[in-house]
Amino acid sequence: MKKRKKRGALELSMGTVVILVLAMSMLILGLILVRTIFSSAGGAVDNIDKGVKDAISKMFADSDKKLVVYPSARRIEIEQRTQGLGFAFSTRNLDTEPHDYEYRVEVDPGFDIKRKCGGLSKKEADSWLLIDSGTLSLAPGSIMEEPELIAFSIPEFAPPCTIPYKVDVWYKPGSPSTTLYISAKILLTVEPR
Repeated sequence: MKKRKKRGALELSMGTVVILVLAMSMLILGLILVRTIFSSAGGAVDNIDKGVKDAISKMFADSDKKLVVYPSARRIEIEQRTQGLGFAFSTRNLDTEPHDYEYRVEVDPGFDIKRKCGGLSKKEADSWLLIDSGTLSLAPGSIMEEPELIAFSIPEFAPPCTIPYKVDVWYKPGSPSTTLYISAKILLTVEPR
């Protein structure tokens, strides 16, 4: 009789252990999921995947925007000594004829970077851009098939600072007019490692 009681007690404690392990696993998975959701909502991107494309499509579906930026909060944080993270953008041609465009990304010229970022120059911060310009062609009413990824290479000794970058999209020379089509800003915060 005593053996049965010990066996029952052992089975109960094993069941309790299994339940505790499952509960801890669920808690850890929940925390990872929450962290992933919140970090991807406002974090920098390293590639143009289906999720980024879907988010950009949804932003265009809501209005007659000429340009959308992902993440939509237009704020990214990148640590020192990091390469390849940035933001994505896409453009739509709202005109009734096809156009060729040029884009350029740079530190907002109106931002006093030397004073606000510990002596950092605009030229230095612009050099962090892996690609700072390009061209694209759009048919009337169409949206870019592949969004552009604007990635940064943040050096080890970059000062922790928030810097506004501008994305300017121009009608390409030779188009009906060489004027600014649309512009947007995004804030890059350099975080210490």
